[in-house]
Amino acid sequence: MFRSVLVALSSSAVAATCPPQGFDSIQNFDLAMFASKPWYIQQQAETSYLPKSQNYCVSAEYTVLDKKTTLGYDIKVHNLAYEKDGKVHDSGDVIYAKIVDAKTGKLEVGPYFVPTLFSGAYWVIDYDEHEGYALISGGAPTKEGQNGLCRTGTGVNGAGLWIFSRQQARNEQLVQKVRSIAQTKGFDLTVLNDVDQSKCKPLPSDALFVV
Repeated sequence: MFRSVLVALSSSAVAATCPPQGFDSIQNFDLAMFASKPWYIQQQAETSYLPKSQNYCVSAEYTVLDKKTTLGYDIKVHNLAYEKDGKVHDSGDVIYAKIVDAKTGKLEVGPYFVPTLFSGAYWVIDYDEHEGYALISGGAPTKEGQNGLCRTGTGVNGAGLWIFSRQQARNEQLVQKVRSIAQTKGFDLTVLNDVDQSKCKPLPSDALFVV
């Protein structure tokens, strides 16, 4: 019985409070600058819509619209990913984002035909244009992860964690810096998987949408 109590106490000692106390997204975010050039994903968490099999040449582009769509979206999102055999997964004109709070980098993302009520949180946690990186999360990390840290989910909404860089070629020092930032914020880094950005094709101007 005494041993059971010790185990229980030990478990509670490393139990995470998720999201971490005081957790929030970036402050004084420059959305226009963030959306001005393509981003290349260097590491990402696996989700139902981003299996590890698609961790090749992953990129994201954002276009801020002059006016909202009929359903209230403000930004067009273009995601591109490949499988090892070269099969492309292109979001085409399907994915859009709603601005929830531009100054704190809080967006909500969903297909253009889905009311924004059902879109999922997409937060910029940290971003530095000069250094060329961004840390993105599917909202606050509400799930308990490993070692007393937190993670987002693995489904569609409330899921995902990404390390972006402006340069496609991997800069290991930069990746490790952003990983350190994520861990300081309370994220469980074990969910992150490398994306292979070698031998990639140039970003297409008009790629075919593949389901």
